[in-house]
Amino acid sequence: MSRRLPSEEAQQLWQEYRAGDMYALAKIMQSYYSDLFHWGMRLQAEREFVKDCIQEVFLNLWKQQNSIHPVENVRSYLLVVLKTRILRELSRKHTTHQSTLSDEYTFSVEFAADVQWIEEENEVYQIRKLERVINHLPDRQKELIYLRFYQNLSFEQIADVMHLGRQSVYNLLQKSLISLRKNWTVSSVAILIQFTVYGFQFTVAGAC
Repeated sequence: MSRRLPSEEAQQLWQEYRAGDMYALAKIMQSYYSDLFHWGMRLQAEREFVKDCIQEVFLNLWKQQNSIHPVENVRSYLLVVLKTRILRELSRKHTTHQSTLSDEYTFSVEFAADVQWIEEENEVYQIRKLERVINHLPDRQKELIYLRFYQNLSFEQIADVMHLGRQSVYNLLQKSLISLRKNWTVSSVAILIQFTVYGFQFTVAGAC
């Protein structure tokens, strides 16, 4: 997987892309492809469909290169655009008349099995237990945890992606963490932070 671009470097590439540099856009795509693919699979678990949507997103970005605006965070912007693209395509598939995009989707979280930093069998057991506990949360809470601890988005960026107010995001996260603690005596928050520090990844599968 390509390394995730630092925010400053992503902003510089975005400016170069807006100035007409197609290689800058290609580098953005290469750097964020894995993030976008995992995110897309959460929304719809059809690999080729998700890949096609990602390709369309970047093709449209290139076509709109002369009119595209600056963005505060490139990655969160791309997540929003891909989500909109996927939900619009799904709306077209399921109905001929739909003026609004549906936010009704489900997903599950599965932690990657090949994490070399796990040495103790008990740690593996705790991780699998955390996985089960997370998957019992409501869908919006799972989405928030995914965005916060895998995508490392700020509250403001999560609010944009989920179409919520910042305070609503904060309240929902607190509710999610309280639920995790209630169902697991080991500190769920500490484990989630470890996932972020070690680059631990979600394997995400979803269905509409």
